[in-house]
Amino acid sequence: MVKRKFDKNQSKLGIKTLDWNVPEDHISRFVVDFIEDVFPLLEIDEPKKKKGRDSLPVDSMLKLLVYAKIQHIDRTSIIADMVEKGF
Repeated sequence: MVKRKFDKNQSKLGIKTLDWNVPEDHISRFVVDFIEDVFPLLEIDEPKKKKGRDSLPVDSMLKLLVYAKIQHIDRTSIIADMVEKGF
């Protein structure tokens, strides 16, 4: 699981993991491992932004969307809440 961690100056965006709170056999661990194995094969080119705050990495967003689909979560407002609360 990932949770956004904001810099006080909001100049950069970091990722804080919550692995200690997730059981070893939870489906989210499978999703993370699967995406980390498959994502390099997709050869997705992430453009670098020159202005503004950095966005979340594409692989992290893909993990979130795959996990949401497995859990039958289709509403974007629920997915947005998951991101804000760190799942």
